Amino acid sequence: MAERDWLLHFAEGYDDPRVMAVGGRTLPAWASGRRPDWFPEEFDWVVGCTYRGLPPGRVRVRNVLGGNASFRKSAFDVAGGFATGIGRDGDKRPLGCEETELCIRLTRAMPDAVLLIDDRSVIHHKVPAVRERFGYFRTRTYAEGLSKALVARSVGAGKGLESERRYTTRVLPAGVARGLRDAALGRPGGAGRAGAIVVGVAAAAGGYVLGSVRARRNGSSFSVPGAPSVALPASGRPHARGETR
Repeated sequence: MAERDWLLHFAEGYDDPRVMAVGGRTLPAWASGRRPDWFPEEFDWVVGCTYRGLPPGRVRVRNVLGGNASFRKSAFDVAGGFATGIGRDGDKRPLGCEETELCIRLTRAMPDAVLLIDDRSVIHHKVPAVRERFGYFRTRTYAEGLSKALVARSVGAGKGLESERRYTTRVLPAGVARGLRDAALGRPGGAGRAGAIVVGVAAAAGGYVLGSVRARRNGSSFSVPGAPSVALPASGRPHARGETR
């Protein structure tokens, strides 16, 4: 459910011809009517929403978040479309990160390209009851690790994990400390939120390790509509099929 001025702020971003993508802010609309006490805001990406730790305002980012994003049409002419083999495919894993891979591929093809998030472009995302459960939280964070392994395999760990390093070393430890402080003060859900952050990190890390091992063992290839197919050599650097290594 988009707020009335959602597209207006998207459009303003494109006044700069260098801007190739503009994303917005996604707020959860919980099926139960309220956030579960144990669910940390730092992990709102689990339910497709803007998470705690993203900078406020209109800021330049590595990638927009796919649930609330727009692209200049010419971006696809330059970089091709979304790669198959990364995002959602029925009930198969992994379950995300295709927008991350596309945005990194886009800025590699156009080094001067600018990607923005404008938190004035707000939508409210309905979160079904099944996604409010801890079992879904654990499964989704594990699947994210699998997805990040494929992204890192495609574009390299430097860019593929650039934003995640700050998130895991600064944002999440602060979230654990905040949860423990709330627990000490007797506020509901504090210990649960701290524990959920620890479990989420462990699940994502496990998925990433397993995904990396599978990718090295079996190799990976991505099909990019509108662009040459991307094959992944042992080095993890993408090259067009037929290109000399």
